[in-house]
Amino acid sequence: MVHCPDTLAPSNEALLSLVYAEGKLSAQQQAHFDVCPICQQRLDTYTGMTNALVNRLHRRLCPSAVRLNYYSLDMVPAEERTRIASHLLDCPRCSDEVAEIRHLQAAFEPFPAAAPSLPDAIRRLFATLVVQQARPVTRTGAPSQGWPRQYQAEALSLSLHLSRQASGEIMLLGILTSSDPTQTVDAFDGVTADLYSATTFAETENREPVLTNQVDDIGNLLLTPILAGGYTLILRLPGQEVVIENLTIPHG
Repeated sequence: MVHCPDTLAPSNEALLSLVYAEGKLSAQQQAHFDVCPICQQRLDTYTGMTNALVNRLHRRLCPSAVRLNYYSLDMVPAEERTRIASHLLDCPRCSDEVAEIRHLQAAFEPFPAAAPSLPDAIRRLFATLVVQQARPVTRTGAPSQGWPRQYQAEALSLSLHLSRQASGEIMLLGILTSSDPTQTVDAFDGVTADLYSATTFAETENREPVLTNQVDDIGNLLLTPILAGGYTLILRLPGQEVVIENLTIPHG
């Protein structure tokens, strides 16, 4: 090890006191140490030697990890418990290990609650077609095959209408209401509606919706433009999904 020739350099004993956190340098020694790479290297060397020695002795003189676990669970004989407790007073490594063991034991849940599956987390309701009126609902000659349509899913009612914009594009208008007296129309405000190019719910898996919009604060939904074909509409309400299958948009 290289020795510093400066008379203000800390002694070996002073540096070792820093390693063991048993002392500190004088103001003059600290000022010298802060700018002296030789003394800084000396401290690094002593620190490395001490850590290596501690690592060699650890577990040779300390209780095993198994015994520390049993000690933390109060599962060792009284004599051994007294011996380990006395050891912990002088061994910060084992003391820290026991603290960590007890922390893990306190956080351990032997029978954790099962994570909710998707069907448990989100109820899925398939709406039933309850009214189908074969009459046109148009502005300027919109499609009229089996429209408008009325769907029911528990307390939720959805009335669907087809119309045509001035540009000739078909639009789908939905009106949501609820028979639940505790649920007002504005409860649907912001509900997302996804329209998929499919005839059944199973066909929507891994597909992107062709149209997406949100229900407004008076329960109205507008999806446009829509091409003729088969669709599935999914309303994503809080905690549940309402699925409307087999929506067939006829040619004009």
